[in-house]
Amino acid sequence: MGMNSTEDKIKEIAREFSKATEPVIKEAKKAAEPFLRDVKEATKPYTSKAEPYIKKAEPYFKDIKEKTEPYLKDIKDKAEPVYAEVKTKAEPYIKDIKEKAEPYITKAKEKTAPAAKTVKETSQKAAKVAKEASRDISAKAAKRACKEEVFVQYNHHEINTSDIIERAKKDYISKGNKATAIKEIQVYIKPSDNAAYYVVNHTDTGKVEF
Repeated sequence: MGMNSTEDKIKEIAREFSKATEPVIKEAKKAAEPFLRDVKEATKPYTSKAEPYIKKAEPYFKDIKEKTEPYLKDIKDKAEPVYAEVKTKAEPYIKDIKEKAEPYITKAKEKTAPAAKTVKETSQKAAKVAKEASRDISAKAAKRACKEEVFVQYNHHEINTSDIIERAKKDYISKGNKATAIKEIQVYIKPSDNAAYYVVNHTDTGKVEF
């Protein structure tokens, strides 16, 4: 256990650090993908020109890889016992930390439980209100979309009540009154007279014949 052992431990720690940072690097890589695509497109003309030279260099890369593989395997084989030793020695400390932290974690959970329950209940209430509002809006929209007509049939006549109301309003306006003056109007259809009688604002009366 000399200089080589220390170096091996340092290398192993470096590898562990690299392993721990992999998720962060992965996220960063994902975020950078759009920019990398833009760079790739921008450099495409140059990389196309470089491709023949890269192909020529491939045998050399392959040769270097084959020659270095035994050394990499040797480094890995020597590092494994050190890693196992570090892991074994670290386990009691990790266990101790975990056991000491558990009461605080439990306490934190107990404190946050009421707040979490309140948030859940509030979310459920909000969802219920939103659902009811949606139903109310749908019902109102359906009502607005529904075309309603009432017809009065007698003998050989057929009267649309909406048309009669409009005719009553026009008759009232034709007498010199303004349309904006009509606040209320009641129409009474009397088939025996072939006419409808109307009352505007509970004061002015009129008659519309069929």
